[in-house]
Amino acid sequence: MHTGKYQNLYLRNYRITFTFFCLIYLLVLPVSKLGAQTDYLQEAVKKSFYELNQVRQNPALYAAKYKLSALKKISKIHALTWDTTLARLAQQKADDMAKHNYFSHQDKKGRGMNYYLWKANYPLPANFSKKANDNGVESIAANTEGPEGFIQQLIVDQGVRNLGHRKHLLGLEHFKENTHVGIGIAYNPKSTYKYYCSILIAPRTENM
Repeated sequence: MHTGKYQNLYLRNYRITFTFFCLIYLLVLPVSKLGAQTDYLQEAVKKSFYELNQVRQNPALYAAKYKLSALKKISKIHALTWDTTLARLAQQKADDMAKHNYFSHQDKKGRGMNYYLWKANYPLPANFSKKANDNGVESIAANTEGPEGFIQQLIVDQGVRNLGHRKHLLGLEHFKENTHVGIGIAYNPKSTYKYYCSILIAPRTENM
């Protein structure tokens, strides 16, 4: 009987099998976490879209929730329509900010979102600027707490003198002609703010 030989063979096979399953676990675990994080962010996008339209159609209702009495004086306005092109571009911008750790309407190439909408053949009205660094369609937000409060953060617009984000999201002044929206939210735990949001709201020429 070659008991020692078979024991050694068994132990070797056991080690190989154990190592294999450990590697599989280490490979699958990050993917699972990534998938869960992606689902979480996608759900946050859906909730943000819903909340934005709710505030637009009943601003006074959110005055107490946001602790913003100014909403009582704002008239309701039409709901925005989800646009897949705007959503794709907004997600790309949010991903880019998170990946490259910056927070700006211009990306690292100095380009604003007007440029990317024109490049994607989105039907902007002719009076929208075609300068590469211009932005007339985007509101951005970032924080370390999570993606749930981005709509409130932008509508409260604390520290922004002209309340540009509030006007953009609620269709005030020259933004009242805007009809379509796309939202992107990204996360990078190694970045400064961790959570980043880009909201693109614009008109479409065929709707004008």
